[in-house]
Amino acid sequence: MGRDFSGTVAEVGSSVTNYTKGDEVFGLLFQAFGQGTFSEYININPASNPIAKKPNCFTHEQAASIPLVALTAYACLDWLPPQTGSQRRVIIRGASGGTGMWLVQLAKVSYDCHVTAICSSKNAAFVKDLGADEVIDYTSQNIVSTLEEQLAANGQSDLIVDCVGGTELLDSYERILHKQGAYVTIVGDKTDVKTLGGPVTYFNTPAQVIRFIKGWIWGPRYACVSLLTKSEYLEKIVGLAERGEVRTEVQEVIEGAFDERQGWKRATKAMEDKRTRGKIVLAIP
Repeated sequence: MGRDFSGTVAEVGSSVTNYTKGDEVFGLLFQAFGQGTFSEYININPASNPIAKKPNCFTHEQAASIPLVALTAYACLDWLPPQTGSQRRVIIRGASGGTGMWLVQLAKVSYDCHVTAICSSKNAAFVKDLGADEVIDYTSQNIVSTLEEQLAANGQSDLIVDCVGGTELLDSYERILHKQGAYVTIVGDKTDVKTLGGPVTYFNTPAQVIRFIKGWIWGPRYACVSLLTKSEYLEKIVGLAERGEVRTEVQEVIEGAFDERQGWKRATKAMEDKRTRGKIVLAIP
């Protein structure tokens, strides 16, 4: 939270050439310490912060829901092995969430993959509409058994992306993936959303380090990844959006972020519940 932004350029520095006052932009302010985006004004350096001009087809609220999750999705799909002829197969766990919905869309539109989406039954139609070829309902189907049935019918897959965390698929991914494939998680082995995920979990979960090393030696590969931070990927999203090839999903725009309504608490609660379809956006007055 507090990393994405979308708004209007108030002023530009003397060395900025690609943006002018009044431009509508969106992007990511990703700093471990210091400035975040829960503020009326922020300072952005286009040389180091991912930023792009907002497409007219998105509102500011919609655009603000995109940067972190779309850049993370691109980082995950970078782990796809080279195509060898047949259509590559991708499995996405947590397919209806913020990163998951972009993984489904980009895997189809930009990489022409066969996508198996794992989500609840209430979101099955949503992810199918995003482009998923098959849906596994984790509330009524055993995920591992269903994936192994797919394995028997269609062969091994190229990529598993876990947007949920935990260890449910760790005993089976080496069978489901071929040796050049990859199991990528954006969370790690943890399931607590209140603690930091991503590559930092290597430091407190030695088993992840062992999997990473084993994967590079024998395959399939294993990685806990973060996001890409180049503006060119946001510009790709702009092009796809303007052509109508991708869309975003905002479940709710929460007003009153810092007044007596304490909107930030509602947003935090929704994140902890892990039942959000797409993203929740805080409106900054």
